[in-house]
Amino acid sequence: KVFACEYKDCGKVFGRQEHVKRHIRSIHTKEKPYVCPYDTCQKRFARSDNLNQHIRTHRK
Repeated sequence: KVFACEYKDCGKVFGRQEHVKRHIRSIHTKEKPYVCPYDTCQKRFARSDNLNQHIRTHRK
């Protein structure tokens, strides 16, 4: 089964529903619900994996 993005003129298809949701959040809505927990940093991310990768930059 495939899952399609329903945004007008997008047409992207994915193998998993959660990948469609991730795509919509990062490409279409620009929603960034994942916030860096470090007080001195205000960066936000659309995807939790991007936040986790960013957090590693604070630990160097």
